[in-house]
Amino acid sequence: MRILYVSSANVIGGGSIALLNIIRGVTAEGHEVIVAATRDEGALPEILENMGCKVIICSHRLSVYPTKKNVAGYLPRLIKTIWDNHVGRKEIRSIIEQYHPDIVHTNVGPLDAAADVCREMNINHVWHLREYQDLDFGMTFLPCKDSFLRKIHAKGNYNICITKGVFEHHKCRKGIDRVIYDGVFNEADIPSSIHQEKDDYILFAGRIEEAKGLYDLLLAYLGFHKEFPCTKLKVAGRYNAQSKYYRKCVDFIKSNSLEGDVEILGERKDVYELMSRARMLVVPSRFEGFGFITAEAMLNGCPVVGRNTAGTKEQFDKGVEYTGTEIGFRFNNNEEMLTAMKQAMQVSTDKMVLNAKKTVVSHYTTEENVRQIIDFYKEITKQG
Repeated sequence: MRILYVSSANVIGGGSIALLNIIRGVTAEGHEVIVAATRDEGALPEILENMGCKVIICSHRLSVYPTKKNVAGYLPRLIKTIWDNHVGRKEIRSIIEQYHPDIVHTNVGPLDAAADVCREMNINHVWHLREYQDLDFGMTFLPCKDSFLRKIHAKGNYNICITKGVFEHHKCRKGIDRVIYDGVFNEADIPSSIHQEKDDYILFAGRIEEAKGLYDLLLAYLGFHKEFPCTKLKVAGRYNAQSKYYRKCVDFIKSNSLEGDVEILGERKDVYELMSRARMLVVPSRFEGFGFITAEAMLNGCPVVGRNTAGTKEQFDKGVEYTGTEIGFRFNNNEEMLTAMKQAMQVSTDKMVLNAKKTVVSHYTTEENVRQIIDFYKEITKQG
């Protein structure tokens, strides 16, 4: 089988990692892979080429309206988005005409350039819906949400949703579309034991942006710190030092004299090690599509304190369904976040950590993810 994957970003984040895991598994099964990557900066094309994949750079981009933070540049950015997607559709059509893929698989929505071309050319298209888009990132579909829904519900398009919540939010079709949980780790990489010794810090792992909720955590940490003054907060993740949200977080730290207690680490390559030694991982995201970091923390023996919404809630619910007990500490608002953080410090988490690891090991391996995706491809193309 020959598959054309259409990527939305070259920066290595959750969606890109998931795509790499899929491609590794698909190529290991003997299928041929071509990737249409974007022109943005990032390491993805080089990584793919080192894996032996054919990578073609295209102009496509997300079909969403630009943010209105820079009012003067809004119209030029909107025109550029429309033009780039116009060019991107031509480029993707050319790739399809040259390589004749059995399946075209778009890695994220709303990236509709490939879906439009496939509909015109009567090619099977798989759309990987990884986000809520409007609820988690505040994006506005271009030209409108109804247009996006019509495209994902069109004949010849098949959707993979990474959670039941995403499936329901986009009104996906039972019997046609699928819920397939992301593969977070390989079976060979599962730690044989849980690190018992913990250092005295809380961990936040994720980009410093509004959707990820660091400021909410800082509000809770201020109250937490009064009761546990020796427990620090470590923040691991990319950030733009010029963004208003980053400055808002830094200003809060300074104005509350927390400079010695909150450590902004930037992007790290040792996140698993940080997780294994943390007293807890806090996930304050308002609507996490799936939540790689939640599963990764559980894999590495780190108790999770998470907002009881979207993908985080679904992972917690999956744990209750699978083990009969809670596998994390839930909260619904900032006040409950503080309470949950205190509880995670005051009770034994040994059983919770073990049940959490059992849950993620049983449900979120890359091997299981790839197996289900390939089965879906075969069902769509009716290949044995």
